[in-house]
Amino acid sequence: MSDAPSWLQEGNNAGAVPAPAASTPSPAAFDMSGSPSPREASAPAANVADETDLPSMILIMRLANMGVAAAVMTCSIILMISLPTLSNWVLAVYATCGGLLICCLETQLKFLRVMIAVNFGFLFNSVARFLFYLLLGSVTWAYGNFFGQVVTCCLGAVAVFNTYVLCRYPSYRQMRERIAEEEDKRIEARISKEVKRQAIKSFSA
Repeated sequence: MSDAPSWLQEGNNAGAVPAPAASTPSPAAFDMSGSPSPREASAPAANVADETDLPSMILIMRLANMGVAAAVMTCSIILMISLPTLSNWVLAVYATCGGLLICCLETQLKFLRVMIAVNFGFLFNSVARFLFYLLLGSVTWAYGNFFGQVVTCCLGAVAVFNTYVLCRYPSYRQMRERIAEEEDKRIEARISKEVKRQAIKSFSA
């Protein structure tokens, strides 16, 4: 027991700084049962769902881009072989280079990926990529043939899909780089395994 007088203990208790009241969450964050509101509870689940869907969306996007790029190059090369006017021939060369750029972007080869990211960074921007696809579509439309018009429609559809993915998934670029690095590791492991197998084979021979 303390030997201090009771009035001194009361004075010490009166001079003590009261503890701040614990902050209580706003009533809007809870429903009548005291549990968090559905909107706040579903936010983390929505983020997890986005991260789960993103790899499959990237795969679909890559296949669509590769397909439309191959169609652009095929259409342009066929036009160049047919010996068109000089203006159409120049447009075909430009479209072929554009399709080749898209193919290089989607192949995910390490040395090409770094070079494209440095020199053609607009392909990772939703608006810039959409305008680039529209530009290629206007070029293929200018060919004046049915194949060119079909390729233009495909370019428009893929451009809209790319814009949706880039806007819907802000972490697209980080996830894409992660997938590319995993592919690089698998390729390097496969090459290393093949080199070891050839070395053992040549040594045993």
